[in-house]
Amino acid sequence: MKKKFAIFLLAACMLTACGSKGPTTTGNEPIENAVYTDDSVSLAPYTGLKAEKKNYIVTENAVDDQIHEELMEFAEYQSVDRPAKSGDYVQTDFQASIDGSVVMKETSYDVILGAQEYGEAFDEKLTGVSVDDELHFSLDYDSDFMDVEWAGKTVDFEIRVTGIQEELLPDPTDAFIKENTSYSSYDEFEAAMRTSITDSYEQESTQELQENLLQQVIDNSSILQYTQEDYEAARERVQNTYGGYLEIFGMENLEDVYEFLDMTKEDVEEEVQITLYRTLIVNAIVKNEQLSVSDDEYEDGIRYYMEQTGAESKEELLETYGEEEVRTTLLEDKVLNFLVNHAEITEVEAEHEDE
Repeated sequence: MKKKFAIFLLAACMLTACGSKGPTTTGNEPIENAVYTDDSVSLAPYTGLKAEKKNYIVTENAVDDQIHEELMEFAEYQSVDRPAKSGDYVQTDFQASIDGSVVMKETSYDVILGAQEYGEAFDEKLTGVSVDDELHFSLDYDSDFMDVEWAGKTVDFEIRVTGIQEELLPDPTDAFIKENTSYSSYDEFEAAMRTSITDSYEQESTQELQENLLQQVIDNSSILQYTQEDYEAARERVQNTYGGYLEIFGMENLEDVYEFLDMTKEDVEEEVQITLYRTLIVNAIVKNEQLSVSDDEYEDGIRYYMEQTGAESKEELLETYGEEEVRTTLLEDKVLNFLVNHAEITEVEAEHEDE
């Protein structure tokens, strides 16, 4: 949920009236069944929409993984004199190259077998290795691999194994849990982990549903025109979103970020248009429903967003995001909730993608 709020604050729709200076006409015609029309938007019906809401199943594996993650704070690591197996930390001198150019070179680099950081096939190559083994192999990565620099490419690896460690987790007895956590027993601790996953799945499912419904409205509506001010605001929000990667990637300008993410100028322009159109549609619903944020809703929202972002005070939150953007996010949340409350929802059980 923290990610959602941050993204909406950085790339949120500008819920202000469209200006009249220098409008750009799209050439689109108003739709016949519009429920609201102004100079910018011919708005499709947005009540009675149909959509599925996924109720993700909380599996025992998911609970075990959450418990493992919590107990890792207390883990110890022991060197072993045996071949590496799943769960081990394989220490390596690591080099990866593409077309003869080195794209990654690290010494004393830990590979966690089973984490699949570089894919399942990579972990299979290191399973069963011993200290001082040297490996030379190549892997072909799919076009949708998470590292865009490696996606669709053949990567050549040179790896020397310098150590193997196994992770030793504490036995989560009632006594250990009571002494080291805020829970009084293992059963209480396990129940809390299950509840945490359930809540996370529910938030994810709700966000997916909201976006599904809003996209239906966007797809069925017609954007008639927009001002240069609207367009520049959308472009700025897209730039702000990707600007967040500058420090992460250690880069100095957005062009380097776009290149690293393999984004063309056309890709960036498409994101600006998506943000712009979303702005206009949400703004039209706000105006048609006469939605607003009361003082009490604003203060409740401040407290909620402080919790979600980890801000320690109202002043810190507003210094980071500003009152206008907080109110903007609250209004958008109101629109999304309105769509859900006035939709025909079918609930279905589903496996979470992590399973």
